[in-house]
Amino acid sequence: MPARGLLIALLLLAFSPQAQPRLPIHVESPSYPQLARQARITGVVVLIAQIASDGSVSVLIRKSGHPLLLQAAEDNLKKWKFQSGEDQQMEITYHFKLGEKYSTFAQTECVFDLPNSVTITSPQPRIQISE
Repeated sequence: MPARGLLIALLLLAFSPQAQPRLPIHVESPSYPQLARQARITGVVVLIAQIASDGSVSVLIRKSGHPLLLQAAEDNLKKWKFQSGEDQQMEITYHFKLGEKYSTFAQTECVFDLPNSVTITSPQPRIQISE
């Protein structure tokens, strides 16, 4: 009988609302950093966000990524707002990619896979040769 009670308690903990990541209620689309685009820098940035009880991002830990991309991701994540609740840490991943097309303009496309992933794609910069 005690084993059954322990099993029920473990199941409740596994499926409790605290185990669920908090969802963002406000996100902003990041732009591809111009210098990184010109240098054709791509890659994955991983940040650890400390989500405060009011939903603000209070602390960021830079886990991995190129410095130019890290700064852009960190600046963007500070603008996010999450659901209110208990303080929580969440890993957020940004995927910076350059598309196959070339363009003089840095038109950025963002795809959000919430709560914790963003893909930022920009066309490759067109090389301009001046005479």
